[in-house]
Amino acid sequence: MPKRKSPDSAKPPTIQDTSEHAAKRHKATSTSSTSPPSHFSPTTFCTEWTSKELSKLKGPLPPLPPILDPKLETAALTHSGQKKSAKDLSYERLEWIGDVYLQGIASELIYSTFPTIPEGEMSRRRELLIRNSTLSAFSIRYGLDKRANFPEEFQLTGRPKGSTANSKRKEKALADIFEAYVGAIIRSDPQNGYKNAVAWLRALWGPLLEQEVKVEENGGRQIDKDTNPKVRLEQLIGANCVKIEYRDLPGTGERFLDKQPQFGIGVYFTGWGEEDVLLGEAWDFGKKGAGHKAAEKACEHPVLTRLVERKKVYMAQRAIQKAEEERRAEEGKVEE
Repeated sequence: MPKRKSPDSAKPPTIQDTSEHAAKRHKATSTSSTSPPSHFSPTTFCTEWTSKELSKLKGPLPPLPPILDPKLETAALTHSGQKKSAKDLSYERLEWIGDVYLQGIASELIYSTFPTIPEGEMSRRRELLIRNSTLSAFSIRYGLDKRANFPEEFQLTGRPKGSTANSKRKEKALADIFEAYVGAIIRSDPQNGYKNAVAWLRALWGPLLEQEVKVEENGGRQIDKDTNPKVRLEQLIGANCVKIEYRDLPGTGERFLDKQPQFGIGVYFTGWGEEDVLLGEAWDFGKKGAGHKAAEKACEHPVLTRLVERKKVYMAQRAIQKAEEERRAEEGKVEE
């Protein structure tokens, strides 16, 4: 976190004005209490993601939309402890309404894009988009952490001879200013703020769910049911940093049913915080059949929901990291 600027020299963090933005700011200031157009509907802008659309979103982050009201822009980046007077705004109030907007936009996009998945899975995918770790990472990548006006305990060295905010508090604060920024984008432009916010967020969030969109376009859950259970298990929890093993069970090939040898296979998993967990086991007249049956049982194991969630968090973090690396590579090309 940057050092706090002194109140006398601090300049409100604003986006550089163009004549067009200046005109919009003047209009927004005079109309900020008006209602959105009568034809406004969330579903108008929250149409479904497509894999074709998402394939074009590689590289740098989409541009950060401007906040057209300077007072709201300053408020969105100001902690309540940094207000000069009780009448001044801070990001807490904007964060509250911004959280509502983010939940609504994420819900609309997921509802439109994934018609075959159950409500619980929709909620999990929405949580992936709006959780603190995701939003705080976006705040840092857009440089909002450097523009924010936080108390000294949020700085790297903390308050002199005082407290230092822990990593969770800092993450929460960075997520809050992202939510506040979204709220300010929409509140500062009653005519186009919501539309601009949706266009930006769908481009920002889309890559995090690209694989799920491809699955949906290929038939969704029905395709999963028809897939080889070993492949399905790999799709659910597999990654290059985990291990799924199929091992012979004790007595395999030595047990008989109707004079036919029985083969037993167990599925063991290591990764996502688990160590050598038996997810499923089965017996059959051949190892291949036993392995398939064991994989089917593994796909129904109670722990699988937790493992799937951990994989999604990991994949989301990898996607953010990859996008950042691509952005830096693009910036390097421009400098050359």
